[in-house]
Amino acid sequence: MIAGHDTTVNLLGNAMIALFDHPGQARLLRERPELIKGAVEEFLRFDTSVEYTPMRFAARDIELGGARIARGDIVVVSLTSANRSDPGLAAAERDTLDVSRPAARHLAFGHGIHRCLGAPLAQLEAEIGIGTLLRRFPDLRPTTPTAELSWIPVGMMRGPLSLPVSITSAKDRA
Repeated sequence: MIAGHDTTVNLLGNAMIALFDHPGQARLLRERPELIKGAVEEFLRFDTSVEYTPMRFAARDIELGGARIARGDIVVVSLTSANRSDPGLAAAERDTLDVSRPAARHLAFGHGIHRCLGAPLAQLEAEIGIGTLLRRFPDLRPTTPTAELSWIPVGMMRGPLSLPVSITSAKDRA
C-alpha cells in the first residue's frame, strides 16, 4: 500500500526545488508542456530520490576503477554519483539541468532484474503532478530559500523534509 510513496514524494520535491533553482527551465516547461515526460527523466538523473542502492553482494571477483571487489563482498552503489557520470555526456553537461535533454539516462529505478516494478507509476505521477503545478500555479515559489531547506538525514532516501511554497492569490492577481 505504501510502496513507492516516499520515493515519489521525494521525486516531486526534488524536481520542484530544481525548477525553483533553475527558473529558465521552469519557464521552458510552462511554454512547452510536451517536454514534461522527458523532463521527469532528467529530474531523476539530476537529483534522484534514492541516493544509494540497498546492500548487494558481489557475484564474482571483479576489478572496478582500480579497486578489487571479491566475490561475496558487500557492494553499495551511489545512484546520485552514477547518474552524474554518464560518459555519453560532456563533463560540463553532467551537472546541468536540461529539461529538453533527449533521453536522459539514469539508474534512479535500478536496472535489469532489480528495476523497480513501480517505475511507470512513479513517472506518470510525476508527469501529472509537476505538469499540473506548473500549469495551475505559474507564480509558485518557495517561501524559504532552497539552500536553507532541511533534508532527510543520511540514508537511502534523498529529499527535503518539507518544501513550503506560496502563490499569489487570485485576489492579488486582479
